[in-house]
Amino acid sequence: MTKNQILFSVDNQTPFTLVPNPTTFSDWGDFAAGPTTVKPFQKGDGGHVMSSQSPFVGSAGIVGYSLNSKNGATVYIRLLASNPYLSVRDNWACVSLSSIDQGIDQDAYNHHYYNEPRHASMEFEGRTLNVSIYQRSLDGY
Repeated sequence: MTKNQILFSVDNQTPFTLVPNPTTFSDWGDFAAGPTTVKPFQKGDGGHVMSSQSPFVGSAGIVGYSLNSKNGATVYIRLLASNPYLSVRDNWACVSLSSIDQGIDQDAYNHHYYNEPRHASMEFEGRTLNVSIYQRSLDGY
């Protein structure tokens, strides 16, 4: 198994389909697979980032989903994870929710990496939408 990889797993506990954003961004490494559609009350793959063949490189990336209501409202979900190689910073994961699509690129990655929490909430369809991200090591440490 390649070290310094990230597997995003998504557990959709809503009555809405999670539509993957076709754009992914890796700050380190490369996306081996992007996120897939996740149907209501199902689990799915949110993407796979692997360290590149270059020595001393970890993996880090950001993926996104849209959650669309029947009345036209949209929530944009962003998931970021970082699995550095030989870094003073530990593995990191964070999440955000927004009613505005802020894209998935270097700027979005930087903003999330330094500012976003592991849990986020916002009102959607008369209820509170809660999103959390959990991280476990796959590197065998």
